[in-house]
Amino acid sequence: MERTLASYLPSPHGRLLMGGEPLVLRTSHDSRALQDAVLLDDKLGMAVVIHDAAQASAHALLTAAGRERSAVTGSARRQLAEHTFAQLGFGLLDLGAIGPDGGTAVITGSHHGAALHHGAALHPDDHARPQSYFDAGYAAAAVAFLHGRPAEAFAGAIEACMATGAPAGRVVVAPRAGRSAFYSPGIGAHSQDTPPPPYAATSVDERAILAALAALDFAGDARGVIRRLGVTWAHHLGNAGNRIAFEFIRRMADAGMREGAEALVVEAGLRGAFHTFGAIMTSGEWSALIKPQCKEPGDLVHGMVATINAFGWGTWRVFELSPERIVVRIYDDHESCSYRGMYGKAERPVSHLAAAAVAGIMNLIYVARIDEFPALDLACYARTFEGPERFTARHTRSQAVDGGYTEIVASR
Repeated sequence: MERTLASYLPSPHGRLLMGGEPLVLRTSHDSRALQDAVLLDDKLGMAVVIHDAAQASAHALLTAAGRERSAVTGSARRQLAEHTFAQLGFGLLDLGAIGPDGGTAVITGSHHGAALHHGAALHPDDHARPQSYFDAGYAAAAVAFLHGRPAEAFAGAIEACMATGAPAGRVVVAPRAGRSAFYSPGIGAHSQDTPPPPYAATSVDERAILAALAALDFAGDARGVIRRLGVTWAHHLGNAGNRIAFEFIRRMADAGMREGAEALVVEAGLRGAFHTFGAIMTSGEWSALIKPQCKEPGDLVHGMVATINAFGWGTWRVFELSPERIVVRIYDDHESCSYRGMYGKAERPVSHLAAAAVAGIMNLIYVARIDEFPALDLACYARTFEGPERFTARHTRSQAVDGGYTEIVASR
């Protein structure tokens, strides 16, 4: 499928850039879980944060893409904005009704608006409120890009959302009064450390897995949907997703609830890991490409870590593994890179989604026995993540705090 896009540029330590913006593969389960957590209290103003975070990153990407593709006409810029949205797996965006003073953008098959339909075993089947705040921010950024305006020149208001039963999303874009405080730090703070080679004492060949995954098409299809490894994906704008989590924690910390906020983000990560990694390790692609290399449960861990190294999350390395404990070091974990680019050095670790992912892998393999294909339902989640045999994760080093790399230990 021919689309007008900025170039994909590989970055050190397994990260991927488009238009200078880091891309992070995440699923609809991840999107749903995090958004459910941060929207718990309207007084925090997180709907605006989601909009503005998406707006800042999307405008930065599109502006860089416009320079690369010499897109100077309105039609060329519109095509670039629409094609990028579809390529990244966010659905189909139609800016045909947009003029210099705004208008209505239509989103078909919205990744965020439709996210509630996934992971229904852990969540209600419908929402009473819209969910497509990311789409609204992207649409506002696209209109600003179309007309050569600053990122925050427009704002998007959700008129219809698939999450509330609409057949398609509609975002009304209008000139904005005031300014957003957000900007995108691009690649963020890059580590100069060199990752060691993959864990040697395993039958899993990471290089072969990465080559096999690279042969799969992770671009949005004709509907702007990415369906691979048993789940629906999007190439998320990494800085946007991280800004949402960081701002939620910061705003909760202002009310004296930092630990509670961090626990909610971790819980969102665990729910995402349960569905995402569970679906991956029971998918046809996993059975064909990765499972044949696995001789014992520990090899499943290495297979999952190798798979994660294709997601743009940084380079993961297992340093210690037993049925009771794992030590993972992450070089350029995307959460730490974003944080230091946005706020500078952190006072405490910030890689809560990575910590949840490490615990999630161990729980699925050693507690849920994912190789026996359990039903990934609420009862399985409770047994796996809330029972006495569960693994919990903690940071023992953070790139956001210390530089270098992030180390996470998960144990029973």
